[in-house]
Order: sequence, then structure tokens, then C-alpha cells
Amino acid sequence: MVSFEKVIGDIYRLKVPFDTLYTSVFLIKKRQGNVLIDCASNASDVDEYIVPSLWNLGLRVTDIQYLILTHKHGDHAGGKERILELCPDIKIISGVVEKFLNDLTMYELKGHTLDCIGVLDERTKTLISGDGLQGAGVGKYRCSLANKDEYIKTIEKIRQDKRIENILFSHAYEPWNKDGVFGREEVEKALKDCKNYIKGANY
Repeated sequence: MVSFEKVIGDIYRLKVPFDTLYTSVFLIKKRQGNVLIDCASNASDVDEYIVPSLWNLGLRVTDIQYLILTHKHGDHAGGKERILELCPDIKIISGVVEKFLNDLTMYELKGHTLDCIGVLDERTKTLISGDGLQGAGVGKYRCSLANKDEYIKTIEKIRQDKRIENILFSHAYEPWNKDGVFGREEVEKALKDCKNYIKGANY
């Protein structure tokens, strides 16, 4: 059975099966309000994976006050309607807003789509990037960009932001074959890999 696994600080990851891969649902536990980032592909994912995994952490789905959608693709936002059925009062965030809950910053990550956002947890200096950074892609899903120029701007913006010491991806992207990088040196290398890949790809 899949379950939320602690990654760093109060950030947890749930790996929900998707096709031959997995998509990530993140949980940030906060006294001011628990935050769910993305909600998998459909109602079944919510009922079979998200709800039981929250329960295993001692949380009910109604204990989630915020749902952040990193973008509108189905494997990230497909469970939204079921979440709303279970938590009609939940606040949904799908765009860049001001800093909230004291130490979470919404982070615009245009490129993969034009509505991509991430969440920077300033306590752990960790950027949850969703699909905002893709390396070479994963499996049959190669790096997919709506706008190459915006993607390059996103890479450069992250490179210049020295607050970011860790990045969590939604999938185990190639060439790293892992879903996160830790430490500024690994972050710099991952950003360089992202830029080098699209230089050699046809967009």
C-alpha cells in the first residue's frame, strides 16, 4: 500500500500510480492549516490513495485547509472535484498569490504549461516544482513544453534564487531517475541538465 513518506521538514510525498509511472501528491503539515499540493488523476485516486494515506498520518481529508494545483493536467488536478465533494470549504489555489501561512511562497514556473506554479517552503529552502522542471522527461513522457522561452526563464530564475537548496519533482525524471535533488550543488546541476536537454531537442 502506498503511503505518505516524510521528505524533509513537514513535507510529505504520496506516490500515486499513474500509467506505468507515479504522480506525486504532497502534504505540508502546518498548525495554521494543512496544505495538499496536487490531487492525482481522478476520484478513485482520492478515495483509494489520498484519503487512506492521510488517515494513516492521523488526518482526515477535512483536516486539509488548502489545495494547491501546480497546473491543470489530469494527473495533477484530476481529483479536484472529488476533493471538493469531501471538503466543500477547502480553499483551492491554482495561481500565484502572496505569501501565505507565513513561510510558503507561490512560485511561477511557466514553460511546461503557462499556468505552472510551485511552492517554496522557506523553512526547509525546498521548492516543490510539480512538472515545472522536467529534465529529459520520464518513460514515454518526454520533456513537454508549451513555451520554450518561458521554460528557460524559469530555469534561470531558480538558478538565481539562492534561497532554493532543494527541489522536489512530481515524477522521477531522467537523467537523474529520482524525484528530488538536495543541496545547492545538485540543484545547480539539475538546472544545467534541464537547459542542456532542451538545447538539443526540437521544440
